[in-house]
Amino acid sequence: MLNTAIRQWLFAGALALGVAGCVSAPPLPPAPTVDEIVQMAKDGLTPDDIIRRLDESRALYPLKASELARLHEQGVPDEVIDHMQQTLIEAERAREAMRERDRMWMYGYPMYPGGYPWGYWRHPFPH
Repeated sequence: MLNTAIRQWLFAGALALGVAGCVSAPPLPPAPTVDEIVQMAKDGLTPDDIIRRLDESRALYPLKASELARLHEQGVPDEVIDHMQQTLIEAERAREAMRERDRMWMYGYPMYPGGYPWGYWRHPFPH
């Protein structure tokens, strides 16, 4: 009797873990192209609506200054152009912070003048 109850609990736990592993986030909507952003502006969407669409897709637009000026000439609101640039800057800052974190992990922190506080990576403790 006890053996059967344990088996049932183990089976239920394994099933729960298996089902939980199958759950994934829904896919992001496709990022609107620059032409679609211009069309949204021409269609009269508010800057907040366009920005919301950009945020939903998590799109980044590494555009040149001349391309940003062209967007402005084609009627894209300044708020949208500023948001496109700001998200690109924030993403680059996050990438740089991760690179710096990895560099510090690899080579030691500056407060430890000898590099690793625990010794050379192949010999974690001094001999």
